[in-house]
Amino acid sequence: MESREPSSLGPMIQPDACGICLGEYTRPKILPCFHTFCFKCLESYVDKTGRLGRFSCPLCLGDTLIPKGGVARFQTNFYVKADKLRSTYMPNVRCDVCERHDVADSRCLECDQNMCPNCCKTHLKMTASRDHHLIGLFVRDSTPNLRHRVLTRIYCDKHPGDELTFYCRKCDMTICLRCKVTSHENHVSDDLQEVARVTREHLNTKLEGAKLHLPLFHEQLNDANRYEENMVQTKDRLVKTINQRATKLHDKVDKLAATLIHDVDSEYNVETARIDSHRKKITQASKALAGQIHAANQAVMYGADAEIARNKDLLVQQMENITTTAERLQLPKLTLELSPSITLEGKIEESFGSLSTRRPPAVDIKIQEMAVFQVDDTFKVVSSICPVGDGEAWVTSGWKPEIHLFNVYGTRLRTQSVGRNIDSIIQDKSKSLIVTCSDQRQILRSHGNIDFSIIATLGQHPRGIALTEDNELLVCTGQSLAFQDYKDGHKNKVLRYSVDGRMTGEFGDEDQWKFMYPLRIAVNMTGDICIADCQRRCVTIHRRDGTLKAKYTGAETSGLKNSFEPRGLACDSRGFIFVTDNANDAIHLLDHSGKFIRLILTSNDEVYGPYATAIDSKGFLWVGARDATVKVFKVTYI
Repeated sequence: MESREPSSLGPMIQPDACGICLGEYTRPKILPCFHTFCFKCLESYVDKTGRLGRFSCPLCLGDTLIPKGGVARFQTNFYVKADKLRSTYMPNVRCDVCERHDVADSRCLECDQNMCPNCCKTHLKMTASRDHHLIGLFVRDSTPNLRHRVLTRIYCDKHPGDELTFYCRKCDMTICLRCKVTSHENHVSDDLQEVARVTREHLNTKLEGAKLHLPLFHEQLNDANRYEENMVQTKDRLVKTINQRATKLHDKVDKLAATLIHDVDSEYNVETARIDSHRKKITQASKALAGQIHAANQAVMYGADAEIARNKDLLVQQMENITTTAERLQLPKLTLELSPSITLEGKIEESFGSLSTRRPPAVDIKIQEMAVFQVDDTFKVVSSICPVGDGEAWVTSGWKPEIHLFNVYGTRLRTQSVGRNIDSIIQDKSKSLIVTCSDQRQILRSHGNIDFSIIATLGQHPRGIALTEDNELLVCTGQSLAFQDYKDGHKNKVLRYSVDGRMTGEFGDEDQWKFMYPLRIAVNMTGDICIADCQRRCVTIHRRDGTLKAKYTGAETSGLKNSFEPRGLACDSRGFIFVTDNANDAIHLLDHSGKFIRLILTSNDEVYGPYATAIDSKGFLWVGARDATVKVFKVTYI
């Protein structure tokens, strides 16, 4: 698998660029986590992703409270502009305000005007500009300590006319002179300048410690790159060993060799996908750390005394959080080996050897509810969901002729009638929709503006449908329309079709494995075929040729109140399998081999009677349930 992430962190670390648009800041706003974004970029992002008055930082994913008044109420990051001016040599700059045009020694960051000392004093006394930020203009001389701190006056909320000049130790807050002699009269207070000086020294020590962790991110990224190279070598070595042993056996051994090579490829693809995701996580964490250090460093250098004193605990906490982040990003590694038998006697499988894996612990997954909405007012079950674009999906409920296009926030964008009752929907590589009409035993495909035509008429009832990487249709079929009507002797199976409706094969009616009622089907990133057999109450995983590879019965899951009842399933880009359990109001999370990881959603998440599910390329998990209800969750791999 070709890597999509850079092998070096250097080009990705751009502290002075907006983390959303990647361009220069426009009206920069700084979040409590010390990440900065353009005002318009952040406003648009919060409008799209904010929920219940909170949103996740685009860089570090930290949970952030939206202030009263919206994004505009976040603090403007004047430190960005101050940092640019600090490095600018501006000799003999004249005052833009007074008529004498005296030599300016400061510049107002809000007004973008240069000012002489007298105008600066007047500017900070005027009501309209008394809280503006002034930075000293740099003059090239022999003075070692050039003036570079941002000068601003912050006033008392209780006494708006008085500047904050003291720090109350007992109340842990900045106060003005009138507060000091009244409500804080018996409290120990310190001069604000001295408190800020001590705090700056403490924060500078924390910053220096945090900076030491940047090389660790570099090493972890290099480790991930080396691990990927090792996985390539391991894959090549195993394939070579398998092929060498395969030449000593006959036709059946050749088939077994191909199977094991596929398994190696599956493990390799899953692992390299994990490596790529881990690399992204390291890169994102490094960008987040660099941005936090840069912004915090600017705050320490240019922040007003009151700002430093007021935010000292937040700054200290952020620095302490930073130092622990890198230690959690070590990459667990898969051990992948072939375990051959000593002799070539006995069963072929024993003679050939099997692939042994010692997988690292599964990654943790964070899941956040984005929206909940009803498809219509029929209160019927949501039978199918088909993601088709960035945060959009076609949804159908109640086995009716209509399909509805929704975005992840529950806004209905479009409704289309297919003309027949719909059971399942998918989209092919040409962006055409393909639907199964189980009661009329037909498969339809859209043309142009969602005009549908029949591409196949079946002898059985088509249910779930999926598309392979080779553009082959896989269709679950049953002799009865409803799985509750299954009877012994029914030969339910999975049929293979070309996208133009030509049947090419089938599986599931062999001695090796017989389906009872295959209801829904999905193709994993490994090429394996995952099937929810609701009547047999299990999920089966098949190789591309249809042979059984693994099964999951729910017995591995502790705490289930009822028997496992799979209805729908979906596979993500990392090989994880999401299975809806209708009887237990739960979503089971399996790895690519069918091993249970955990219940990722339950009735505690207000998921009731889940039926359909789908996950799109952006990590949005759609869950359709009874009462025509759809819930959308954002899945994040931690």
